[in-house]
Amino acid sequence: MKVFYIFCLGMLLFSAVSCPAQDDTAMIGYSYVNYATAFSNGRKIVPVGPFAEDTLYAVYSYNDDTCYFAYSYNRGMTWQAQPLFATLYGNAHCPSIDVYGTLPYVVSQGNDTSGFGDIFLKCPLDWCNPQLICNTSGHATLPSIAIDDSAGMHIVWQDDTPGNCEIYYCCAHYDTAVSEVINLSNLEHAADRYPSISIFNGDEVHVIWERYDSLIDCPYSIVHRYIDNGIWSDEEYLAGCSGIPFHHPSLDYSHGEDAPSATWEDSTLGKSDAFFYEGNGGGYLTSGDSRYPVVSTLGGTWSYLYWEDNSDGCDDIYAHRYYFMTGWGSYEFRYMFGDEDMHYPSVSNCHVIWTQGDSAPYRVMYLYEGYPIGVKEDESYENNIKNLKAYPNPFRERTVITLECINHVDAAVTRSQHSISIYDISGRLIHTLPITDYRSPITEVSWHGRDSSGKEVQSGIYFVRVVGEGISEEDTKPVKLIKLR
Repeated sequence: MKVFYIFCLGMLLFSAVSCPAQDDTAMIGYSYVNYATAFSNGRKIVPVGPFAEDTLYAVYSYNDDTCYFAYSYNRGMTWQAQPLFATLYGNAHCPSIDVYGTLPYVVSQGNDTSGFGDIFLKCPLDWCNPQLICNTSGHATLPSIAIDDSAGMHIVWQDDTPGNCEIYYCCAHYDTAVSEVINLSNLEHAADRYPSISIFNGDEVHVIWERYDSLIDCPYSIVHRYIDNGIWSDEEYLAGCSGIPFHHPSLDYSHGEDAPSATWEDSTLGKSDAFFYEGNGGGYLTSGDSRYPVVSTLGGTWSYLYWEDNSDGCDDIYAHRYYFMTGWGSYEFRYMFGDEDMHYPSVSNCHVIWTQGDSAPYRVMYLYEGYPIGVKEDESYENNIKNLKAYPNPFRERTVITLECINHVDAAVTRSQHSISIYDISGRLIHTLPITDYRSPITEVSWHGRDSSGKEVQSGIYFVRVVGEGISEEDTKPVKLIKLR
């Protein structure tokens, strides 16, 4: 414990980015394979709704043939886990998860009696049979899923049907229809692997993968395509062409926010290093091999970066975190969570999952990193709600902010000089709402999720506070709002 406090103090002095507390970690369940949370191309954990801190879903491999589904309704403090019958073949591999509304959906690989893999879609919370997504003549594996606002379930996977590895895609609507399967890469002399999928810029579906093209002098690259309004873009290279390998690309978990950001392994220096593309950058060189990097970013405000690293002679997970008001800070999981091997991190927003242990049974672990917030939020919600509240919250198009009369202020005199201010997560003023009906003991003001220029704000965390003459921070602490798209 003494080492823990010394390490955190050093990190605070270096970067002002605090270390996570031991109370923010929990064990999700056990696994008999050390790749329980592999691989980085498909996410293993997802919160319900943007920035939600209560309901979480996770998937992981339990053994060579079984995957588990886990859930928490108290922001990851306690978990329940159960087998997930995710395919029709009695086995399941390489699960990936996303959420629509409050429901989780999982894609995974099932191997038929000949050993060939097919891809299946399953909602863990219903009793329907798994939905067959592809039934190709080759081996399909490594699926990844991203769900749009219209319940379109966009799925990619690696498939060797043509005789070489290609990247396949389709869009499914759960338990109803599957669109045409499309070969996104379709290059006979190249091996395309590890597809990752996410949604950016509102509704653009983006896919990246790694490529090895044996017919050119610089055979390695990271390839990118996206679909906008039903039209696929041409291929572009995010990295390469190069004579140095690039491996294990992973798109940021974004769900409609910002421009594409991603990460992959870069071997330019003769070993594997984690490279982070766009977003807020980040990552740093280590003496060992850095593998399976993942990233979660919100614009220029914050970033969470993780990767597996063996610099100290053991398998560890390194964290590099950014907040625009304090800069970058880093730490190693081994110093925080135990002197054991750690593998395959996966992140969604500020929620992290990984595999930990030196021998079976391994532990599937969870960490809540928390969000850096520029506006101080009162920790006692009961104190806030007496004076200021909003409903619905979370909201999509409109929320009503209610201000009750503050006991020690004469409402008819001073509330005419008050207004309701709305701030984003960085503390920047977004919009000011005047209080017009100031003589009533209860004032209601509507906010339609737009800034002062009338533009709709992005989904995320916002804060509302009453400001004006005679009002101090102690009179009305800010209330947190969650805007959904």
